[in-house]
Amino acid sequence: MRPLEGMRVIDLTHVLAGPFATHQLCMLGADVIKVERPGQGDQTRGLALQPELNGLAPGFVSLNTGKRSVVLDLKTEQGRKAVEQLVATADVFVENFRPGKAAKLGLTPERLHAVNPKLVYCSISGWGQIGPNASRPAYDHVVQAATGMMALQGSDPDAPPINVGFPVIDIGTGMLAANAILAALLRRARGDQSPITLDVSMVDASAVLMVGAVASYWLAGTVPSRVGNQGFVGSPGADTFPTADGWISTAANTLRHFRIMCGVLGRSDILSNKTLLPKLPDSEEAFLAGLGNAAVRDELIKAFAAESAAVWEQRFAAAGVPASKVQTVPAYLDGHYLGTGRADAALAAHPLGRSAPGQIFHEGYRWTGETRPPLGHPPRLGEHTDEILQKLKA
Repeated sequence: MRPLEGMRVIDLTHVLAGPFATHQLCMLGADVIKVERPGQGDQTRGLALQPELNGLAPGFVSLNTGKRSVVLDLKTEQGRKAVEQLVATADVFVENFRPGKAAKLGLTPERLHAVNPKLVYCSISGWGQIGPNASRPAYDHVVQAATGMMALQGSDPDAPPINVGFPVIDIGTGMLAANAILAALLRRARGDQSPITLDVSMVDASAVLMVGAVASYWLAGTVPSRVGNQGFVGSPGADTFPTADGWISTAANTLRHFRIMCGVLGRSDILSNKTLLPKLPDSEEAFLAGLGNAAVRDELIKAFAAESAAVWEQRFAAAGVPASKVQTVPAYLDGHYLGTGRADAALAAHPLGRSAPGQIFHEGYRWTGETRPPLGHPPRLGEHTDEILQKLKA
């Protein structure tokens, strides 16, 4: 049994944050009915830019596999009435319109709770449903800029801002929305019959993702700074170093781990050099917080140059020091991910001619000892419209 079997979600979301939230619910067994606009549907289908993929672009497939697609024109009375009919059969309603648009469509929490009092209503937006910025549009990199995340990337304080290399806030927002919906459903399961409306925003998600930096500033007045590829502790052994053939990232945060690391590198003398490290903590398990400096790094770089990243990775693993060579996404997916059993044996085919491990369409964690249920398929635009609307009329 999957946790949300028998539950229905009406999904009026598009692009990334909202579809990722409902994707999590779908993978937990919910019947997710994706309501899409006529013609193009969700923008990530790529129907305008990649018509040869028939609306199954990789970005769409990864977040919508297993859902059912219904095409409705929400600008018409007929389309809005169909949404209300669907809501009457549902447990959850999710939308990610800009605040105010749902009200213009007549799909407010008050209206839909009147149709179905038990409904969990979730709104996902850039800036939240209230406040002076509520009506502003938002995309991931814009929110990264607005919340300070972009100013934390890189190492040079005078360098231009740097965008995180993937839409981290969208994904974080989707996770928070799914978590909030699950919490609301648990309230329902425990007998709470009060109206439940959830306000999930990208700016709140950004603050949660940066909780360490936020707490340091609010509680201690410490202004976050750029740390580049260093570990956040500030240990000289927690950094990313060039090797004979590439880069390796290490996390020797404690004195014990740094001692082991220097030994593996053949540079135990670094620890006893008072010029490089004037004072070390008394405890072997203490973090070497703030002890990183350019002189120590230069000595470590000389040592790392003697071998390849793969050799150092193996030696550190054997010694119990966290470390990994810096890999590309393809190298990780084609090597470690497939080669260590992290992916399902079942492959999901794609019109581009490649296949992907089924695991990427699942929850992202595993139920140990249990067999996975069969995967659904990514829906064509409007594939289930007739089937679902006919049942509403019955």
